[in-house]
Amino acid sequence: MQHLSIGAVSKLTQIPAHTLRKWESRHGIATPERTPTGRRVYTQEQVELLKLIKQLMASGHALSHLSGLGPAELQELAGMHIENTARLQADSLVLVGPNVGLRLTSQPAVRARFTGTVDEWLQGQPATGAADTVVIETDTIPPTLTDKLAEVRQQVTDLLVVYRFASSAALHALSAAQVRVVQGHVNDNDLLLNLSVDADSVDIQRPRQRFSMEELARIASLSPGLQCECPNHIATILMDISAFERYSSECVDSDPESAALHAELGAISARARGLFEDALVAVAAADGISLSVRD
Repeated sequence: MQHLSIGAVSKLTQIPAHTLRKWESRHGIATPERTPTGRRVYTQEQVELLKLIKQLMASGHALSHLSGLGPAELQELAGMHIENTARLQADSLVLVGPNVGLRLTSQPAVRARFTGTVDEWLQGQPATGAADTVVIETDTIPPTLTDKLAEVRQQVTDLLVVYRFASSAALHALSAAQVRVVQGHVNDNDLLLNLSVDADSVDIQRPRQRFSMEELARIASLSPGLQCECPNHIATILMDISAFERYSSECVDSDPESAALHAELGAISARARGLFEDALVAVAAADGISLSVRD
């Protein structure tokens, strides 16, 4: 098996050597073997993995998310980008909202953009009949807007609403009207993923759980070496988030009427879990705590 030095890998991947070392120490990405003199040596498989991670980061994925995925999951995620881009090239897309209206600037599928508010767009009596998909951004979803969004959905093949705050009643009404929703600020990558979402692809977008509940319970009960008890508190928070993530997934199956809401809650929980897992890794390193990470 061919082994490459860190300098050779840096040239092949166009990733600076100091970045490779940080990825290794902070995220456990492409951990190389060591020669008897302590020099790092990489395999060709690790080089390809690094190239793939760099490609996905350029598409908008966070390194903390990617570090929790295995090679097969990373390949599948990259494949989703290819499939979604191909779909966008064939479909007609309308983007509405101050942020959403500026997204996907290189996509020829975008037929129209509107960077004002959704209320202003609706007052202009928009022509959506020629559009396959409409993406609408709104801060809130009051009852009056829910009804209007349901009307828009009847005119198009797919309607995706990007919101910041909404009641469970509003989300339930949109789900009943077959309107898909996603919470928070979105970038190009988020849109590409959400414009072609099916039930089998949801879990791919979630960071893999790096710690078992048993390992978190062990960390939560340790005597802290730092001046504070951050490792204990973070481990406890992670147990709660992980439990709620599982609960949300169970609700998707047991409560079909609010499946969209619980799927979104599960996705939010997974993103929060990924952030707190990063925090646990950081404080454990500072406190000299050895962590057992899931394969």
